Amino acid sequence: MSSIIENLQLAAQQVHLINLYQANSEVVYTGYIDRLAPDGVVVNTYDDAGLQDGAVFMRYDVIDEVEMMSEDLDNMAFRLKNATTEGLNSVPQPALAIDDQQPALAQLVDHAHSDHQVVLLVLADNDNYLEGQVQAITDQTITFTTFDKFDFKNKTQQVIPLDSIQILEFCGNELLLESAFVKTAHAHQETVKVSEPDDVDATLNNALAQHQLIAIRSADGSDMFFVGFINTLNADSVLLNLIDMTGQFGGYTLCRRSLIESVTTQSDYLQTMRGFIELNRQYELNVQPVLNDERLFDGTTNLFESILRQAATFNNLVHITTENPMLPAMTGYPGALTNGHFIFYNVDDDNQINHVGTMIELDQVVKLSFGYMDAYLLEKRLKSTGNL
Repeated sequence: MSSIIENLQLAAQQVHLINLYQANSEVVYTGYIDRLAPDGVVVNTYDDAGLQDGAVFMRYDVIDEVEMMSEDLDNMAFRLKNATTEGLNSVPQPALAIDDQQPALAQLVDHAHSDHQVVLLVLADNDNYLEGQVQAITDQTITFTTFDKFDFKNKTQQVIPLDSIQILEFCGNELLLESAFVKTAHAHQETVKVSEPDDVDATLNNALAQHQLIAIRSADGSDMFFVGFINTLNADSVLLNLIDMTGQFGGYTLCRRSLIESVTTQSDYLQTMRGFIELNRQYELNVQPVLNDERLFDGTTNLFESILRQAATFNNLVHITTENPMLPAMTGYPGALTNGHFIFYNVDDDNQINHVGTMIELDQVVKLSFGYMDAYLLEKRLKSTGNL
């Protein structure tokens, strides 16, 4: 424990970008220490694009490791610098005013209560997290009402001892959008989804015509779903302009119709995302300046072939999933298409390109994502390190 404190003190003094690891969770927090309070550390955290994404309070005994040097941190430092250089935008972050000499948690829940903020709590002996609002405070407890963006009916109120709160996330982009959204009129909607092939076809055609926000669930057993607007539709596939979890443009995904398990046209989550999209319009945050959300595609062509050919010509990163169970989903560069095959040069976890590549059959590709933030950043990073 003392070595954790010493490392935190060093990181604070030297203004180190750090990763904070926990013993019993996969969640890693990346950022700069804001303050070391008597009861825990407050860290200003950053998202994958390098933008400040709120802050987190963590009790000292939750922290398993303080990382100050790694390939991952070098990569994040690059992203932070790039976000400034390229003028990437995020929801304005409120200033934090708390007394360093007093326990931070009580002050933070007090701020959340007075500002009606949606915050995220992780409790002791609880694998789950709670999102919601602080309704009342005593010296030892808070009364907390949950907000579930997937099901508005799932609204519980509970009294939580302050001592059992191990982590508090606040003022992140998604939480700030939720804080604004819960103030608007939002009533529970029954989920409307279709899964029969004829119904799926009719729903997709209607969603394209009406410019309707939809969710597509993948039939590959991964439980993955994509939210977005249909850009192009043909007999074989559907191309979506994706919406990410904060209601911003999240790049493009092309998937074969055979991969679609169901299409949802109405749900509480879609209602939340529509609210986020509208809030982002007001903040002028619908799309980051380095991304292009206005691309047009020719639905009369084989979209998989034309997009892969374009990526090969311009050396653009794409993320592919094939129907071959032996091949994992990969991010990388496609080579030239010949006789219905291409070589795919994937990028590994250490940002090294596999120059041997993997031979892939075009018809086996079932999903193709491109033009999204992480691809743009990874490509830029590869060029900056001379790997591309």
